[in-house]
Amino acid sequence: MKVIRPLLTGVLLIASVLACNLPGAATQPALSVNDQAATAIAGTLTAQARNASKITITATFSPAPQATSTVVITSTIGPTATITPTYSVPMLTLREQTNCRVGPGLSYDILFAYVKGVEREIIGHYAQENYWLVKAPESVTGECWIWGEYAEISGSYWVVPELTPPPTATLSLPKAPAVKWEYFCNYAVGQMDISFTWTDHASNEDGYRVVRDGETIAELPANSTAYADSFAFTAGEKIVYYIEVYNVTGVTSSAAVSITC
Repeated sequence: MKVIRPLLTGVLLIASVLACNLPGAATQPALSVNDQAATAIAGTLTAQARNASKITITATFSPAPQATSTVVITSTIGPTATITPTYSVPMLTLREQTNCRVGPGLSYDILFAYVKGVEREIIGHYAQENYWLVKAPESVTGECWIWGEYAEISGSYWVVPELTPPPTATLSLPKAPAVKWEYFCNYAVGQMDISFTWTDHASNEDGYRVVRDGETIAELPANSTAYADSFAFTAGEKIVYYIEVYNVTGVTSSAAVSITC
């Protein structure tokens, strides 16, 4: 038994040496970096548990990069609509009887007078004097100027052109009217009632005045042809009337009318 045991031990030793040197013997593969780190951490934890020591393990984690994306919104818009403003014919409507002149101002001759309610199409404007050039079939030129003070303006009047006034000519004095009159003396109350009518011979007047004993008692518009007056008289007193017609050039008076009650 003593000889066999050493012999057996020697055989086993020789077999082990031969096994390690055999060409086909398998070798232990090398550990990766991550496996080495894991092994080190595991060893540290084991040692901490064994030695009951406090070892701080610090790990740094980098956040995963966020994916970025660009959103492109494409909208399709139809053709741009064209808005066409509504147009209406610019019109002038008279609120009062008004003269129509050859130019925009009192220094221009009167062609004729329009009565209240007449409507005419506007074709021009002179803002400085507030005059409107209108179509006038009654005029030789087919147009005339009307003062906007006595008119209502409507339609697309802002599209009409701003015009330069025509040159002015020196106006002649207006022709004096031919006057007729009737009167009544009421002696019971001492009052005289008188009415005048006249023929308008002027075509370039700005207006009329009625004058009694040298004082103007009434201002009348151009193309006026009548006026009535009442006056408290003294028996035998003479009262003198006359009618003036005027323009920017001057004044012309009718023949005087003398009345005595």
